Amino acid sequence: MTDTAARPAHDLTDLALASEGVRRIEWAEREMPVLRLIRDRFERDRPLEGLRVAPFYGCYIVRPTSRLGYDRFPERDRYLEQLIEVLGGTPIDYAGKHRCCGFPVITMAKETSLRQAGRHLADAIDAEADCMVTPCPLCHLNLDLQQPDAAKYVERDLGLPVLHLPQLVGLALGLEPRELGMNKHVVGTREVQRKVSELAAA
Repeated sequence: MTDTAARPAHDLTDLALASEGVRRIEWAEREMPVLRLIRDRFERDRPLEGLRVAPFYGCYIVRPTSRLGYDRFPERDRYLEQLIEVLGGTPIDYAGKHRCCGFPVITMAKETSLRQAGRHLADAIDAEADCMVTPCPLCHLNLDLQQPDAAKYVERDLGLPVLHLPQLVGLALGLEPRELGMNKHVVGTREVQRKVSELAAA
């Protein structure tokens, strides 16, 4: 068996293919103009202007670092910040945004898991975030669903709304919060909804 045949199908083996990726993105923008319309709308209207958003990557999305090419493309670990900025929001820097949310160990070490989640939420609150956003459904589960219990382990009030990434984009597009399932969160999202509504009306 050759070395090529032994590699997993998803493994990145040739960074020179980046130019092909750019070509396909340009094709997608040309053939699917809705992508360009959304980007242009965000640049023009900045619907989340003034909303302070704490990005939370978690530990899966940024690994393996050796395969993501951070040494050549350091901006790749700022994708959430870039998206928040395009939507008009203000990305908040805080410790822990690239760390584990604690979900992988919750069944084996619940206290450790909830302490981790609580520390990240507390750091975002101390940085004056209005909300946190994550693209990872497991992070969202641990940071929202488990937040009341996490507060007990870090011995402080939390109450930070945690949005799943599509919800943040949906709000920017003007979708109703109920359509986005924001009424089903454990930690209420009304303050985020109110602020976005006020920004839209300004």
